[in-house]
Amino acid sequence: MMEGKPHVTKEDIKRGLRSVGLGEGDVVFVHSSLSSFGYVVGGADTVIDALLEVVSRSGTVVMPTFTWSLFHDKEEVLFDVARTPVKSEVGIIPEVFRNRKEAIRSCHICHSVAAIGPHAEDVMGEGIRSFGEGSTFHQLYKLDSWYLLLGVGFSVCTALHMVEEFMQVPYRYYRDFKRSKVILPDGRVVPSKSVEFLRKKGYYNDFEKMERIFLKEGILRICKVGNARIINAKIRDIFNVTRRYMESDIGFLLTPESRTLLRKEYKKRVKSPIEGEDI
Repeated sequence: MMEGKPHVTKEDIKRGLRSVGLGEGDVVFVHSSLSSFGYVVGGADTVIDALLEVVSRSGTVVMPTFTWSLFHDKEEVLFDVARTPVKSEVGIIPEVFRNRKEAIRSCHICHSVAAIGPHAEDVMGEGIRSFGEGSTFHQLYKLDSWYLLLGVGFSVCTALHMVEEFMQVPYRYYRDFKRSKVILPDGRVVPSKSVEFLRKKGYYNDFEKMERIFLKEGILRICKVGNARIINAKIRDIFNVTRRYMESDIGFLLTPESRTLLRKEYKKRVKSPIEGEDI
């Protein structure tokens, strides 16, 4: 045990997961920070084992294996699905998770995921969009997945990008990776089909404010394990509540400065592509 840090065991984590609604047969997407717990006996593997045991063999655990910081601004990328490591942006737990022999990983250049369980293939997506139609996040929505935050807040809630992409916000644009290639686990090298919905220069998101809104809407389940806050919600609730706010303000997920910029840039009234609301 490390001096001054809580001593967290697998059973502690399992109790916490069950207390926020996770159970047998569930599909769950997990953002995580190992260090947030304090001292976890057995490290990242303990957290992974706790998740897999709580959802059981009939459930599916999905984790981000993003390489956005490595690849998003590159013109030509070689993404090796089996060997390209997870960057520090998502923590150590997903890197340990993707290396488990039973895990499979999707092939999106920047926003791949790894999954273990009977719905693993279902959540791989098409490898084209990061968060829009046909993506992993679209599949998670259709599967009524849980969205779990282990020791991290809504600043890392990439499900909010799903709302931006489905609503085709005017402050983002598509780029492709046509000059890039993907090495599949069987060794085949194929052209990348990935596209990314990038923010335009000068625009910044403010996702942290959504916790207060989600609390008010009553969609969050929260507990504490060691030093880590555990937050759980259904991805459909995250999407639907956020969409409702964006229907009246398409720039709602931006910082105040970026919302001002959006209004200046689009002096003419801009319609939301879903409900026809003005900004």
